Amino acid sequence: MEEPMLTATQHQRIDRYLDELAGALGGLPASERDDLVAGVREHIQAALADRPEVTDADTDEVLRALGDPLAIAAEATGDDGVRSGPAGAGNARAGSAGAGSAGAGSAGGSGKRPLPQRDWVPAAVVVLLAAAPLVLPVLAMVGGFFALPVALIAGWVLLWVSPLWTPGEKTAGTFLLPALGIFWLFALVGAVGTTVCSGSMDSDGTVTSEVCTSDSPVPPVVAWILLAVFAVATVVTAVVLQRNGRRRATALAQSFSTGA
Repeated sequence: MEEPMLTATQHQRIDRYLDELAGALGGLPASERDDLVAGVREHIQAALADRPEVTDADTDEVLRALGDPLAIAAEATGDDGVRSGPAGAGNARAGSAGAGSAGAGSAGGSGKRPLPQRDWVPAAVVVLLAAAPLVLPVLAMVGGFFALPVALIAGWVLLWVSPLWTPGEKTAGTFLLPALGIFWLFALVGAVGTTVCSGSMDSDGTVTSEVCTSDSPVPPVVAWILLAVFAVATVVTAVVLQRNGRRRATALAQSFSTGA
């Protein structure tokens, strides 16, 4: 088969897609992982070879038709509840090459999707890791502080056992989702400190001088900057994890229903 003429940008897009697929297939033996990635690469090349002049839009179209790399990996490793083991890798490769979707054409399997793949998982992770640290400390009188560690541990476990995110996204979620809430918690318990102002007053009641001191280990300006940085990091991470998680959950749901 003659390889299509691709630009450097198109090669980079394909390589990035295949690298994400290979990373998500870490649970498979190296030989099976390499076979699956090679099969997907051959399918991409065959799909593009039929076009007289390959454009960036053509490359994106072929990659979109294949589906999300994590969905293909979930099928190949058995995380979609349909297939597992060496046979799963072969079926996923055949599904990708023949159907042009994220592992369509699976065989066997029925019932509900595994819990870590459900549509509500992304929202649950965001609530447990991002919202809980903000809300539960305020409810300290009714056990909020005691519930906070439970919420964080549950969120981290759900984040890492779910196949809906890449390792990089999981790492970002682990540290950045709770960042704003943890900073807010330290502020509540006084780690940010307080500012005390004192001054002298004339006989007519006019304040002539005022001196303010702070016992905070972090200057107020720095504290506000950190608050803004943590807020942006938490919000951006929450949006990315929610969007990508929902998209991949939908892809896995379609693949699971196809194999039912």
